[in-house]
Amino acid sequence: MNAVDLNGAGRELLPPVCAACTWWQRESDGPDAGADRAAWEAAVEAEAGMFGRALLEDGRVLGWMQMAPAALVPRARRLPAGPPAADAFLLTCAYFYDEQYLPGFQRLLQDLVAALKHRRVEALEAYGLRSPAPDQRFAGYLHGLNLFNGAVLAGSGFARLRDTAAVSRYRLELRTIVASPRVSRAATEKSGAAAATTPA
Repeated sequence: MNAVDLNGAGRELLPPVCAACTWWQRESDGPDAGADRAAWEAAVEAEAGMFGRALLEDGRVLGWMQMAPAALVPRARRLPAGPPAADAFLLTCAYFYDEQYLPGFQRLLQDLVAALKHRRVEALEAYGLRSPAPDQRFAGYLHGLNLFNGAVLAGSGFARLRDTAAVSRYRLELRTIVASPRVSRAATEKSGAAAATTPA
């Protein structure tokens, strides 16, 4: 399994319905001539080098997650528990072909957090439903509501910032996350490096 950037070169990984979606780029559900998806992607890519990440296995797309600087998602300013902080990137949506594939969602979220941390992004925010239905407990994103699962966000280190009715805005401070390289035992053995020992 590996994750790749969603950008101008990799946007074909998205299905047409997602590649054309401008829900977050509009102030409301009315017509908006300024909601040009290609221009939005280019603006996000210019700032972050990507507009999301996709999780692949043997070349097959399992799911994807999108994000953008808060200033580039106009609808977020009108949502309950908003607006997002000016210094944050906003997690906008995530889709998995198997919606209950929570390990895949968590892995891709961790990968996206690491990528944003590497790009020196201050924080990541998201809108979540605090109490999803029991049959949605393994779904990271509730696509019918355009909201994340608040319990999954909290379990991934996000703090609840503001509540409005059943919706909350969550925030993960990327500045406080310490990057730690992970090296597998197989890689260590292959390189011939000595294994760590405990003093006698």
